[in-house]
Amino acid sequence: MEAVLRLFRKELIQVFRDRKLLFSTLVLPVLLMPVFMFGPSLFLSRLLQGAAERVQEVAVAGLPEEALKALEAARLKPVPVPDPEEAVREGRFPAGVVFREGAYRVFGRLASGLGESQVVVEKVKGALQALKEAQVAEALVRAGLPKEILSPFAVEVVDASPPKEKAGGLLGFLLPFFLVVFVLSGGQVVAVDATAGEKEKGTLEALLAAPVPLVQVALGKTLATVAMALLSGVAGLLGLALGGAWSARFGGGVLTERGETLALGGQVSLDGGSFLALFLTAFLLALFMGAVMVALGLYARSFKEAQSYMAPLQLLFLLPLLFLQFRGFLEIEAWHYLLPLFNVALLMDALLKGSATPLEVGLTWASTLVYALLALGLAVWVFGREDVVFRN
Repeated sequence: MEAVLRLFRKELIQVFRDRKLLFSTLVLPVLLMPVFMFGPSLFLSRLLQGAAERVQEVAVAGLPEEALKALEAARLKPVPVPDPEEAVREGRFPAGVVFREGAYRVFGRLASGLGESQVVVEKVKGALQALKEAQVAEALVRAGLPKEILSPFAVEVVDASPPKEKAGGLLGFLLPFFLVVFVLSGGQVVAVDATAGEKEKGTLEALLAAPVPLVQVALGKTLATVAMALLSGVAGLLGLALGGAWSARFGGGVLTERGETLALGGQVSLDGGSFLALFLTAFLLALFMGAVMVALGLYARSFKEAQSYMAPLQLLFLLPLLFLQFRGFLEIEAWHYLLPLFNVALLMDALLKGSATPLEVGLTWASTLVYALLALGLAVWVFGREDVVFRN
C-alpha cells in the first residue's frame, strides 16, 4: 500500500507544480460558472423587461379606432403602412397588424428565436385579447346578462412539489450533469499525464521495472486521477451553487420559447446523511471514470493522441445524462439504478430532492463500484500488456 501512496503523491505533486493548470482547473470554474450559467439569463431577462416597458412602433392597416386605442394603451404606437407584413419582413417594424374580413392578423419575425419582435407580438396579442374581452362584456351588458358569466369559475395552479424539490429547481438537474463534466475535465489532466505523458518522457519503463505490483501502479495513478477529478468537481459545483444563489437573489432563470422565465432555484439544502451519500456517489463515479481514463491514456501512443480520445469519451459519458431531463415522463424502476452513469444521475437527483430510498442507494453504489472495479481491472490488464505499454 505504501507504493500506492507514493505513486499517488508523485502524480499530484506533478500536477500541483503547474500553477496555470491549477488555476484553469480549480479556480476558473468557481469564477466563470456563475457568469456563463446565469449571466446570460439575467442579462436577457433585463432586456425583455426593458422591451416590454418601452413604446414600440407597430405597422397597422385597416384597424378600427378601438383597436388603435387598445394598442396605444399597451404602450405601442400604431403607424399606418400599406403592407404591414412586408414592413415587418424588411425589418422596419418589430410587428404588424392587419384587420381584414373580421379577423386580426399579427405579423412578427419569430423564426430567429426570442427577441424584440416576439415581445412586441405578445404585447399586440395581449392588447387585442383585452379588446375582445371588453367588447364581449359590453355585448353581455346590452343583452341584460352579468359580466361575471365570462368567468364562471377560476382555475388556480399550485406547485405541490416537496420543499426540497421546489427550492432546488433546475439546479437539481444541473448538478449531476456538470459534476460529470468537471470530473472528466479535472481527471483527464492527471490520467493523460500519468500514462501517455510518461510514455513520451520515457519514465514509464523505469516505473514498471520497479518491484511494484501492477495493480498498485494502476491503483496509485487511478487514485491520483480520482483526487483531481473530485477537486475539479467540487470547484465546478461551488461555482454552480454560487451562480444559483446569485440568480435566485437577482431573479434570474432560464427563458423558455414563449418568453417565460423558469426559475433555477439555487437553494439546495442537504442534511449530513444526504451530503455524505452524495459525496460517496461522486467518489464512486470518479473512481469508475478515472480508471477508464487511465486505461485509455495508457493505450494512446502519445500525449496528443490521449487527449483526442478524451473528447469522444466525454460525449459517451454525457449521453446517458441527457435522458435525465425526461425523467418526469418515465416510470423509474429498480433496474434503472443499475445502468452506468444514468443510475448516478438518478440517485443524485433523488438525494437533492430528499426522495432517495435505501434500495436506490444500494443498487447505485453496488453497480457503480462493480463498474469501477472492472475498469480498474482493465487498467491493470493494460499495464501488463507490453504491446500496449510500448505502443508507439
